[in-house]
Amino acid sequence: MTGHDRSAQPAPTGLHFIANRNVPMNFQLGEWRVLSIPCPLAVFDCDRSPSFEELPPLAGAEGYLLKGIPTPLDAQLMEKRPGWLHRVLREYPRHLVDLSTGYEAYLGKFSGKTRSTLKRKLRKFLELSGGTIDWREYRTPAEINAFFPLAYELSSKTYQERLLGAGLPDTAAFREAAAEQAARGALCACILFLAGRPVSYLYLPIDGGRVIYAYLGYDPTVSEHSPGTVLQLLAMERFFADPALTVFDFTEGAGQHKQLFATHSEQFVDVIILKRSWRMSALSNAHQAFVRMEAGLSKSLESLGLKRRLKMLLRSLAPSRE
Repeated sequence: MTGHDRSAQPAPTGLHFIANRNVPMNFQLGEWRVLSIPCPLAVFDCDRSPSFEELPPLAGAEGYLLKGIPTPLDAQLMEKRPGWLHRVLREYPRHLVDLSTGYEAYLGKFSGKTRSTLKRKLRKFLELSGGTIDWREYRTPAEINAFFPLAYELSSKTYQERLLGAGLPDTAAFREAAAEQAARGALCACILFLAGRPVSYLYLPIDGGRVIYAYLGYDPTVSEHSPGTVLQLLAMERFFADPALTVFDFTEGAGQHKQLFATHSEQFVDVIILKRSWRMSALSNAHQAFVRMEAGLSKSLESLGLKRRLKMLLRSLAPSRE
């Protein structure tokens, strides 16, 4: 394989081509994005670790982004080759819930103290709601169409949107894709209400029995009532009762919420393979150096007990979009 573009060919089994995209190379300090530089890549989802020779020829991209490769990596994939830059972009746990065990057995995985805390949060929200918790599922195209206005109103208040710009996408293309997923029974959205207004939402695509934790948020003005936790518990109970669902996938990352609710985790990596050029080399080297600096800073803040405080401060300072 050379660095020259050739006609694209079908990817082998285990490599799922998504699209050619301008993938943002984010220079990020925790949740605060300092800089983002687009990089035109052919993006693939991977069910396994491929070899370099299995990658289809490029067409209109500067390299590959191979997402979600289960570890261990095929060593041959990362061997140095003339004309190419190989790098593990990031390594991360993927937290999962085995939905085959039953809800009561799932609750048993929590410590007695945690179970008591979760039940107390549910009970308090039930009391606030006048004896009946109002939460709703949206699955059909018509229901999803009703979901979006409520969810967008709520998403604009969340820190994901205010701080990260990562709230529920508000585009016609996204809504059209959602309607198509709903028509196939491949989407579940949920909203929790309090006093008639939405206070938490989940947006969960479903792929072959796997429920995917895609978008979420809660109204920070009612955070003391734990609306995100309450909605997560209610939705989990429903998913355990559906025999067609086998796994709840919290996707990449190691947040406290994911660690709490997951039954187990697996390690994955994202790999980028770039055509060697001065621009790609400079971008890759600068990004790698920044990531190492951020990791060191994060470790230092953690050891000093300041990481969580700083994170909460940044969230509180994020500008409101209301």
